[in-house]
Amino acid sequence: MDQTPERALDEYLVLLSQSGSIEALDGLTRRWTPRLLRYSARVLGGSGDAAEMARDVVQETWIGAIRGLRGLRDPAQFPAWIYGIATRKCADAIRANRRRRKLDAERGAGVSGPEPGLAPEQQIDLARAIRELPPMHRAVVHLFYREEMRVEEIAKILDIPAGTVKSRLHHAREVLRRQLGGRAQVAVTSIR
Repeated sequence: MDQTPERALDEYLVLLSQSGSIEALDGLTRRWTPRLLRYSARVLGGSGDAAEMARDVVQETWIGAIRGLRGLRDPAQFPAWIYGIATRKCADAIRANRRRRKLDAERGAGVSGPEPGLAPEQQIDLARAIRELPPMHRAVVHLFYREEMRVEEIAKILDIPAGTVKSRLHHAREVLRRQLGGRAQVAVTSIR
């Protein structure tokens, strides 16, 4: 892949951060936090809690990244490395949220039921359709379309084979086409 100025700057900031530069680390966090927030929110879903959960996940991601940054051997791998950390933190948050909801249900806290049926015009809502995808499909869709990463990069981030990434992309596209009906072709290409 060609070296873009953005990637070169990230590599430079990683190298400086690894040598102890607080300013470089601050630069990395300023550059990457918005991306990580978008990614985490997409993986976690679009519920009201997702934005707060995404902020928590990103904070945990940076804590893990700061602890392990000196161990990153190839600064060019920073995007895959940081998204990998965020993916694991999202998985942790999803598991914790499921446990919490299960405990609430057992205590009779009254977890809300399923959302009532949607009107046809609401069903053609791409953001909603993406939120309804399983978390790992949302992750692949976000990394591929929003972050414009290659299949091989996504495979490395998610620690899965490239074929699995392709399969998840295919499955996600099929689900979106079914959910979006006639506007699917336009909608699926406009995910970016």
